[in-house]
Amino acid sequence: MMYYDVIDTVLGKIYLLADSKGLRQLTVGSAGFCPDSSWEHDPDAMKPYTNQLTEYLSGKRQKFTIPLAPQGTPFQQQVWQTLTEIPFGETFNYQQIADKLGTSNAAPAIGITRNVNPIPIIIPCHRVLNSNNSLCNYRYGQEVVSQLLALESGQLSLIPTIIK
Repeated sequence: MMYYDVIDTVLGKIYLLADSKGLRQLTVGSAGFCPDSSWEHDPDAMKPYTNQLTEYLSGKRQKFTIPLAPQGTPFQQQVWQTLTEIPFGETFNYQQIADKLGTSNAAPAIGITRNVNPIPIIIPCHRVLNSNNSLCNYRYGQEVVSQLLALESGQLSLIPTIIK
């Protein structure tokens, strides 16, 4: 059974989707989130996920401990796992991630994988910069990535409210 919930934030509505294995999807804004008729809106089942995201967005959490279950290729899984290892408030560039994976020529593939991350924010693709250390395109826009980086540098609080 798939469960979902919605949190309203200054970033927009954030949709979370999970099953018994863990969080499957996080979507900022309604584009790309299309609930299936078999999914159940269940705030109680989603509470561990919404609580940790709420704590993060209010500046009270730096590391997520919820189970994650993104679907992807083995390479994508490896990249996403590496992204979760980027410390709060720090950034890496594509080349640093490629080097960490031992695939120094994979920077372009890492960029593509970053852009299809199904659980942004929690798998912190916003902490990844271009190889020249500049902000790169972010699927939810430059303003969102800038806000997330500002939150992590202690310059902003993105306090959310849970939609009932």
